[in-house]
Amino acid sequence: MVWPLHRKKGWAISFHYSSHDASIAVAKNGRVQCVLELERWFEIRYYAPRADEFHKKWLEALKVVRDRCECDQGQCPHDFEDGIIVVLGKKVSLNILQFPRIVEGVFGVKKWRYVNHNEAHALLGYHASPFRSALVVTVHGAGNDGPLSAFLGSGFDLHRLANLNHSLGLKYLWLEPLFPEVSGFPIHYLCEAEKENPGPSDGWMVMGLSDSQSLAYPGKFMGYSGINAPDSEIRPSILEYFLMETPDSLEGVIPRSMIRMACSGTEGQRSLAASVQAEFSRAVQVLVKKFLDDISPHEDVEGIVLAGGSALNVLMNQLVRDTLTMASGAASADTSRRPVDVYVPPAPSDTGLVVGALWAVEAPHVRQPLQYLGFRLWDEHILDVEAHKRGARKLSLLGGAEHLASLLAGGPPWLNERHRQTDNPIIAVVRGRQEFGPRALGHRSLLAVPSCHDMRKRLNKLKFREWWRPVAPMIADEALVQVFGHAYKSPYMEMAPQVRSDVLERFPALAHFDGTARHQSVGESDEPWLHSLLLAVGRRTGLAALINTSFNSKGKPIVNTISESLKMLDEHVDLDYVLIEDWLFQAPPRQPDK
Repeated sequence: MVWPLHRKKGWAISFHYSSHDASIAVAKNGRVQCVLELERWFEIRYYAPRADEFHKKWLEALKVVRDRCECDQGQCPHDFEDGIIVVLGKKVSLNILQFPRIVEGVFGVKKWRYVNHNEAHALLGYHASPFRSALVVTVHGAGNDGPLSAFLGSGFDLHRLANLNHSLGLKYLWLEPLFPEVSGFPIHYLCEAEKENPGPSDGWMVMGLSDSQSLAYPGKFMGYSGINAPDSEIRPSILEYFLMETPDSLEGVIPRSMIRMACSGTEGQRSLAASVQAEFSRAVQVLVKKFLDDISPHEDVEGIVLAGGSALNVLMNQLVRDTLTMASGAASADTSRRPVDVYVPPAPSDTGLVVGALWAVEAPHVRQPLQYLGFRLWDEHILDVEAHKRGARKLSLLGGAEHLASLLAGGPPWLNERHRQTDNPIIAVVRGRQEFGPRALGHRSLLAVPSCHDMRKRLNKLKFREWWRPVAPMIADEALVQVFGHAYKSPYMEMAPQVRSDVLERFPALAHFDGTARHQSVGESDEPWLHSLLLAVGRRTGLAALINTSFNSKGKPIVNTISESLKMLDEHVDLDYVLIEDWLFQAPPRQPDK
């Protein structure tokens, strides 16, 4: 059982310090005030301070929170009732023993507490969800309390139901060498090793694992898996691989049939990737259904919550939603006892652990939107100077969202830019507080109309990404049925339903190769300005939707400076405008590509 929630009012600060995705969060009475993902300040993706710089970098991050966190009632405190640390591994490092002393060099903390890894994931997911009761399943690679856990949430209480040794997230990572188009791994070494150590076709082989596996790999692979269709013959052995428990003795052990298929060539690798994704999703669905079946004789739950790093896998989330809840929109005789829907928080990976840790002390009394808990631009003081220097114009004086919609749709404001060579512009939007979590939700986004395949190619070129990487649409709530045939709410880009074929004919850049779209649904209460922009676009194009992908330089986290935003505008030929707060900056004149 997760320890009892403390029903007291006060300020709390929490920390995740592990080898990646280090972060800090502040809350008052369970209401989150800000989250600092250290990668956003230090501009290194998945950042966590190394041992040799641990003290110095954490002090710097603490001072950022002290000086820049925005609190509901003005000044944030320098003293906290509770400091909470998320426990990662089974061994406690010297740095973590010293960590409270580092924090107390900047903040006062009356009492220190610790929360287990899976519990923090589950607390974030459950208390952020709209459900009064839920099955909460955490799926990821590893944690001090296991790689996969199930919890039952009811009211303010959260009880652990099971802890399984299924490292699904690690197994997903172990396959990285099989897909050189994603990883760059020289697969011929693996193929030669398999030939030199032959075995039965239904046997297993230990792959030599290295530390080179990338935290960016799962997201890339998910896009890659949509190129080809799954292979029916190999799928059973892949499902067996994912559902097999993972003791240390089986680390890196995979079916030989998978290696042989990968060694058959590029087409084999692409079909294998589709099969891996399909069976990974299926494995999670099987486990979630088992947990539901175990609790259903005793009580029904209102919803399913998925958390942990693997819950960033939108295809997995969609399968669980479509097969185990009433939200799919499909008629079924047994829906009366099904949960209503699936909920995934905006930061289900380790970035979100700090919010779950806060809620181990005090859960929110009122459900809180979590999209925009990040910080404002680090160098916002230079905005007016840069705007006047570069001849930027106030969007509000040009017509606000209506003017921006006309630009995006290729209307009169865009047609008047005679030196432009592209059909429609790509516009970066940098407004307000930064998004919480790994996905851009309209405050640090690249936006474009999804009217042609070339727009997806241009966006991938702008971001130096592989041709098979998907781009995601943001869609006004009013257009969800038009796009999907069902009102799939997905405010944090956590699902990937199929797009209707008639919509794809008109807006081909809206979906991935497999016809799915990892969309952000936007209602007026989610983000009023974005919602009004989408409706204005819809009046011009016939669809209240835009492509939305994160605004960042190659290899860097989502941008949070004016200087970097304008540098990208100057250097990237496919970027036409940057809107920073209310200032619209236009790219310098360029020679057309030859």
